[in-house]
Amino acid sequence: MVKAIVPANGVYLTLEDIRANVYLDDDVHTCPTRVISLENTLNGMVMPLVEVQRISAFARENGVKMHCDGARLWEAAASGAGTLVEFAACFDTVSLCFSKGLGAPIGSMLVGDKATIKHARWVRKSLGGGLRQAGVVTAAARVAVEETFGKGPNGEGGLLRESHGLAKEIAKMWTDMGGKLFHPVDTNMVWLDLNDAKCTSDRIHKLGAEAGLKLYHNRLVIHYQIYQNREFVVPKLQSIFRAIFDEKSKNEAVFDGASGERSMYQSR
Repeated sequence: MVKAIVPANGVYLTLEDIRANVYLDDDVHTCPTRVISLENTLNGMVMPLVEVQRISAFARENGVKMHCDGARLWEAAASGAGTLVEFAACFDTVSLCFSKGLGAPIGSMLVGDKATIKHARWVRKSLGGGLRQAGVVTAAARVAVEETFGKGPNGEGGLLRESHGLAKEIAKMWTDMGGKLFHPVDTNMVWLDLNDAKCTSDRIHKLGAEAGLKLYHNRLVIHYQIYQNREFVVPKLQSIFRAIFDEKSKNEAVFDGASGERSMYQSR
């Protein structure tokens, strides 16, 4: 069974969140906690290394396994929040995705000690999983790691850091026009508050299509190819943002005018 926890600070889980929800007793009426699974990054936000280390120490003191959904752990490392080695040392198992952010095909790998990986292979086989002639997939994953992430444990020489900088630039462009964000921009995701901007998903999709950009909702995921084509993308995004806020201003002006007319009529 899985028990989901909403972080009290609204951004990332803390040891205090874990303590408030963990079951360490042997009461037959509860479901004892066997694994703590953390995701990093989540919605583009980084879970700080120091908090991961606190939770990890608590788990090991109490015989609880630690797993990291690290599909985007590359992004956390590239942001300077900690190295892959430092984050991975806090867990028994870590999953890393080669497609999200890095751009390689297929998906993820599982990292753990030899005994765990051996058991994982048995489980995979029992479910019908497996891949023959995997070299071509592995080659693409290697290129993605070395060129997109970078050869160093912090993503040195890679392209992810550049996409983070562009994401912050785009977020600032939105907020400078009066927009609000749902989440802080720690890595490569920008979460626009379209409700506050009085813009629907259909509208931003249409504006994007007219400008030659694929925009489906309020989440902008800035990957390395967008960074490489920033001279094409950024001006178009700027014009789309401007159109959204121009429409918001016009709609508010119309509403205020109508409201004033109603007030005059009522006062008569």
